[in-house]
Amino acid sequence: MNDTIMIQSLFTYRLHVLKKQTDKAMNGAFSNGISLTLTEARVLLSVGSFGALSVSDLGRASNLDRSQASRATDILEKKGLVQKTSNATDGRGVVVTLTTKGKRTYARAAVIAKTQNDEILAALLPAERKAIHSMLARLVDAQCAEEAVE
Repeated sequence: MNDTIMIQSLFTYRLHVLKKQTDKAMNGAFSNGISLTLTEARVLLSVGSFGALSVSDLGRASNLDRSQASRATDILEKKGLVQKTSNATDGRGVVVTLTTKGKRTYARAAVIAKTQNDEILAALLPAERKAIHSMLARLVDAQCAEEAVE
């Protein structure tokens, strides 16, 4: 009996390959469409989706570490897409919100994200798309619950 594991057959390996490929496609789409990197667009989309956030909360919402979120926020602020204001509940922190220009760019970024996601999922039948959304939600919930226990 052969117990050798072929890395190509592992779920985590395939997920990593898919992530790298989809990140590349998303980065190209955001770069060409709105002159933002994937990280910058992810931060912009998070602020647009969740509303005003601290940099720490923004990092969690966009699945970035605090330093990545902070650097992207600084770049977006320089581009006039977000503004930082003092956090009323924590005098040391700041809250990040979209500017008027940021709201317009967010709307464009949302269309790009939706279009790219639709293109990625086009390889699946409608029932498969529904199933993968359900399965991914369950896997994310399970991993987040496990992480919360640790």
